[in-house]
Amino acid sequence: MAYPNLKQSIWLVVLFFLISLVVALPIGVLGAILDRPLIESPYVIQFLILASFILTALYAHRRTDRTWSDILLLKPASWQLYLPIGVCVVGLAIVGSDLGNLFRHLIPVPESVQDLFGGPARKETPYMFTFYAMVVQAPLAKEVLFRGVILGGLLAHRTRNRAIVWSALLFAISHLHPWRYPTALILGLVLAWWVVRTGSLLPAIVGHALNNFLIVTSTHLEVFGSLDDFSTGTMLPWWLHVCGVFLVLVGMCWFNLVSKGRGEPVETAADGESV
Repeated sequence: MAYPNLKQSIWLVVLFFLISLVVALPIGVLGAILDRPLIESPYVIQFLILASFILTALYAHRRTDRTWSDILLLKPASWQLYLPIGVCVVGLAIVGSDLGNLFRHLIPVPESVQDLFGGPARKETPYMFTFYAMVVQAPLAKEVLFRGVILGGLLAHRTRNRAIVWSALLFAISHLHPWRYPTALILGLVLAWWVVRTGSLLPAIVGHALNNFLIVTSTHLEVFGSLDDFSTGTMLPWWLHVCGVFLVLVGMCWFNLVSKGRGEPVETAADGESV
C-alpha cells in the first residue's frame, strides 16, 4: 500500500518533533558551553525547523514508492486560479484574525505560552528575516510535508474528503499553539482542497505564502493592535468580519469555476468520486 497511511502520517508529525529535539540538543549544549542562549535565537530556531522538515521529508521519501516529482507536484497551474486564491486568502486572513481574537478573548494566552510560541514574529526580529521564515521557508516546507507527502499518501487510503480533513488536522496540530488550531485547521482544509482540485502544490504554496505575508505584515505594522495586547486580542468590527466571510465564499466559488477543465485533479485509489 502507498505510504503514508493515517497512522504513518501521525508518526511522521511525531518524528518531525523528535528530529527537532535531536538536532536542537547539540546546539543547546554548545550554547551552555559558550554561555549564550543559542537555542532562543530565531535564526537558530528557523534553521532547526528547516533541517527537521528536510530530514522528515527524506525519511518519508525512502519509505514510499513515489518519486520526488509525485511528491512535490510542481505542475504549472493556470494564472487565472491565482486571482480567486488571492480573494479567498484575504478573506481567510480577516476571518482567521477575528477567530483567533475571539479565542484569545475567551481564554487569554498565558504569558509563558506567548513567549514560547512568539517565534519570528517578535518585535525585535527584523522584518526581512520574519518575511523569509514565514513567507518563503514555512510555505515551501509545510506544503511539501503536509500536502505533498501526507495528503498524497492519505488519498490512497481514504476518500478525498477524509484525506483532506485528516491532513488539515495534522497540519493544525503541528503548530502546537492551541490558540492557533482553529485558524490553522481552516487554512489546512482550503489548501488541501486546492491541491486535490488542481493536482498541483503551487496554488497551496502561493496561498500559504500570501496568508503568512498578510499576517506578518499586519503584525509588523500593528494593523490589528499592538503585539503587547496579543494575549487577549482585539475584536474586529462586525462588518469587516462579514466582508471576510463574503470574500472566502466568493474566492472558493470562483476557484471552483475557474479550475474546471484546468489542471488534473488528484486521483485516489480509495474512491472513484470526482472533485
